[in-house]
Amino acid sequence: MKKLKETGSSLLMIILIAALGFVGGYWYHSQKTVDEAEVVEDTTPDVKLPGETEKSVVTVDEVRTKLVAIGELSTYSGQYTVKKGRDFFRNVLDDIRIPGTTNNVTLECEGIVKVGYDVNEIGVDIDDQSYTIYISLLEATVNDNYVIWDSVICKEDNNPLNPIDFEQYKLLIDEIEEEGLSQSEEQEIYNAAEENIKNIIVNFLSGMDDYQVKFL
Repeated sequence: MKKLKETGSSLLMIILIAALGFVGGYWYHSQKTVDEAEVVEDTTPDVKLPGETEKSVVTVDEVRTKLVAIGELSTYSGQYTVKKGRDFFRNVLDDIRIPGTTNNVTLECEGIVKVGYDVNEIGVDIDDQSYTIYISLLEATVNDNYVIWDSVICKEDNNPLNPIDFEQYKLLIDEIEEEGLSQSEEQEIYNAAEENIKNIIVNFLSGMDDYQVKFL
């Protein structure tokens, strides 16, 4: 009888130990799973609400770099046609004409006037509060003015007593270029150059989507 009781007690002890081991193992495994879950990095992408877009900040140096790339595009060309003729005489004492020494040169030709801007002198200011790029321009200046030599039509009335020389042609060319510039200015070439440079700048800065461009 005593032996039976001892056997029953041993069996109960074994069952109790097994139960405690099972409960302990379950608790340890659950706790480890929780700990591992806590250290798992959240890789879920950030979701932005509608209208919540991040705006990039533009610097003055960035704008200037784009303006420098404009280069020759800052010029605007106008074309003119001028006809100019003159009689030339031989003189005595610089102001007394010698009769019978008259010659004549007449030139008709086309020319080109180019006006534009030095991009290094274009002023730049940025307002990051209103996302506005302010551009200030000086007045356009003449970059070039020349005759298209292939277009020149020349008429001459030479005189053996006063042969035509190169200086007479040069004088007429200078007068043609001066008159051609006047024609271009009457056609408001400076205003056209200003509109041209504004369009170019807006196009070059179009990649800065968050900013608007205003001219002072």
